[in-house]
Amino acid sequence: MNAFEDLVPHRRITDFLGSVMVEQLLDLAIARADDFAPTSVGNGGGGTVSPDIRASLLLRDLGELRVELETRFAAVLDDTVRELRLSDIALHSLELELVAHNDGAFYSEHIDTFTARPDAQSDRALTGVYYFYRNPKGFDGGELRLHAIAPAADGTRSYTDIVPACDTFILFPSWVPHEVRRVSCASGAFADSRFALNCWYRSAR
Repeated sequence: MNAFEDLVPHRRITDFLGSVMVEQLLDLAIARADDFAPTSVGNGGGGTVSPDIRASLLLRDLGELRVELETRFAAVLDDTVRELRLSDIALHSLELELVAHNDGAFYSEHIDTFTARPDAQSDRALTGVYYFYRNPKGFDGGELRLHAIAPAADGTRSYTDIVPACDTFILFPSWVPHEVRRVSCASGAFADSRFALNCWYRSAR
């Protein structure tokens, strides 16, 4: 049982997409601000908006940037599987979404794997979170907290907080419990949000 008390390794890739892509993503997010919708929780299209569990805004249409993003994300899969010592992932598809966290936004502890869809052709196996925001940074908080699966004998449970650094990609197994800590954004301006691209590597069944 000790293995479940330990933190599962994660991978951090800094300077991942570069300043040009950061600007393109910021331009996309700001131009499409009115198209962002409240995030939901639950399985796929059956999710419900539950602001006591998850409070943020979501955009799935990444326009012309999607192809390049998928190419860049897919390119790091094999090295990540080796580095994290995961079972091989037979990549079926990439699932992408752009999320904005503004003042008061958060996501309570959860895992990314869905278990209630027996008809699905693939499962989320690896989670990637790519951070970007405009400078100077207009928010505080919003750390990604990765939890151990089980508490230790003394009742404490290990975790690590990852600060959302711009142009950084964090990868970890989708079954790892994690959360987004509450964000503080003094201006309340959408452009000052903590932006993240969530990428799920779906493994074929």
